[in-house]
Amino acid sequence: MQTLPQTASATNGEAMRRRVLDAAEAVFAERGYAGASTREIAQAAGIGKRMLFYYFPSKDALYRAVLDRVLVGMREIQERFRGDPGPIGLAETVDGIVHFAAANLRPLKLLMREIMDGGPHLPEIAREHIGPLFEQGAADVQRNMTTGVFRTAEPMHVLVGVGGLTLYYFLLVPLLRLIWDRDPLAGEALAGHVTWVHLLMSHGLATSAPEGT
Repeated sequence: MQTLPQTASATNGEAMRRRVLDAAEAVFAERGYAGASTREIAQAAGIGKRMLFYYFPSKDALYRAVLDRVLVGMREIQERFRGDPGPIGLAETVDGIVHFAAANLRPLKLLMREIMDGGPHLPEIAREHIGPLFEQGAADVQRNMTTGVFRTAEPMHVLVGVGGLTLYYFLLVPLLRLIWDRDPLAGEALAGHVTWVHLLMSHGLATSAPEGT
């Protein structure tokens, strides 16, 4: 029997892991944690339960891995732009968050539900992911305030404002599809959302308000 090279085997394993995570993400988003079953997730991934448990030892571990994946993605956006000058870095971060959220509605929904419900994974993901994300973000905001690029404010309020302005839009997508005459996830609508977030954040953080305000 011919064995695959170790690199090929690792690549195949990572592809299968992503496939299982994608299936779990879809099932958890549709049914919630309690309503989802590992049997249904395995079926959605096109594998048997035994294979699913080879990659994830439990339903709980699988759910946590789905949450971790979206949080790592958000952390990567922050790391990518945090070295850019204040207003530029802020604008690029907003762009990154908006387009990441648009492409990851299902895990975002799960993450928001975990936060709003004070779910069992929240303390751990706060310690491992969200806390460091906010800590680093607050330090970046404070640096821009100290150098006079941003007006003085409580950095935590700034970060909550950025999150609220960018992400709340996506929680409203099911409603917007019923009451708006356009697709909220289409390019023009997303571009308009980004423009308004830029305007609101730049106005709120600018050291001097624009003329006429």
